[in-house]
Amino acid sequence: MPSSWLSEAQAKRLIQLYGDAEKEMIQELNKALLKGNNTDNLQALLRNTRTIRADLLAGAREWCQDVVPMLYEKGMASTGLTGAGGGMLHQQAMQVLAENAYTRFWQVDQVIGRRIDDVYRDMALEAVRGDVAGYKTWQQTARAYRAKLAEEGITGFTDSRGRQWNMKTYSEMVARTTTRECMIEGTANRLLENGHDLAEIVGGVGKNTCSRCKTWLGRTVSLTGKTPGYPTMADARAGG
Repeated sequence: MPSSWLSEAQAKRLIQLYGDAEKEMIQELNKALLKGNNTDNLQALLRNTRTIRADLLAGAREWCQDVVPMLYEKGMASTGLTGAGGGMLHQQAMQVLAENAYTRFWQVDQVIGRRIDDVYRDMALEAVRGDVAGYKTWQQTARAYRAKLAEEGITGFTDSRGRQWNMKTYSEMVARTTTRECMIEGTANRLLENGHDLAEIVGGVGKNTCSRCKTWLGRTVSLTGKTPGYPTMADARAGG
């Protein structure tokens, strides 16, 4: 299987995991919102979504442990070069990449938890208010939440550029960024291990290649910045 196919297949595996979890959590939220004046239902929402979140994090950790080394090694193999005594370096690099990826998924979990806690607090407050004063504003609050969930999914994820994402689109971005980074790091470290600082950026030019990437295709970069006259890999990353 070509490396690009393998990378995409592994990204889709994670995207499916998060997509299924989001559907489950939205079902639990809607279930509670339909009877938002019932504290038992709201507490069940917290219990059930915490179970889904725990399973999701466990799946993300397993994905990191499986996929990061696999794609990193694919990146090394793509150079056609053999190892030059840097085995420990590669092990450390894979460990750092896996930990960095898992940290991002843990951060996703924290955002999810805050969003669900927000729903719980708002609906619980409206339920108490209704018991005391006879109001039924919980119904209006529940309708607003359900409409937002139906239109946007679970939102609140912000990337390094300040852009807002929902759970589905954010997981897609993280999955593809992580798989690409593993391949690049494996390739770069194997080249450096064999004394090569210059590398040509290659790839497809199809509809799935973004405009930022297309501007770098075919260009030669210095992996470390030590070779004068060439843009660096850091420059390419800074360019998106």
